[in-house]
Amino acid sequence: MIKNIFLNHKGKPTIASKEHCTYSEARNIGILYNVDQFGLEVIEKLEDLLKGDGKDVAKIGFAEKPVDNRLIFSKKDISGTGTVKNDNLSFFINQPFDFLISLDTSENINYKYVLALSKATCKVGFETEQYYDLLQLSLKMDESKPKAVTNMVRYLKMI
Repeated sequence: MIKNIFLNHKGKPTIASKEHCTYSEARNIGILYNVDQFGLEVIEKLEDLLKGDGKDVAKIGFAEKPVDNRLIFSKKDISGTGTVKNDNLSFFINQPFDFLISLDTSENINYKYVLALSKATCKVGFETEQYYDLLQLSLKMDESKPKAVTNMVRYLKMI
């Protein structure tokens, strides 16, 4: 309930109130992803592309149920009043990433809440109506998810 109020009241961030950063200047990049939509192969490919460019990369995934040994959070890690109960998630949210790459196209309120709370300078993700107000850069998603993340990095390099 509180999360919905927060998300509805937050509004679209204005470009003038945000710092600007180019990909070549960026040092820290976060990856926030939905485990159920983006497999480990896709996430590792994205991480390899970013690290290949000398970027420090941190990632955390959302999953309905715990998955292997990956760093993830679930709906139980955020209370109904919006309190983050997971230390790793809280740490991730408070990181001042130059870019935060969001890999999700669902309507998951908990994922959206974490995206809204993030302290990242620029949030990038796939074009969907539910994330329109939270992203500074939205890209159309290709049918192939590996190709989609490759294109995302290609477009980031143009910034």
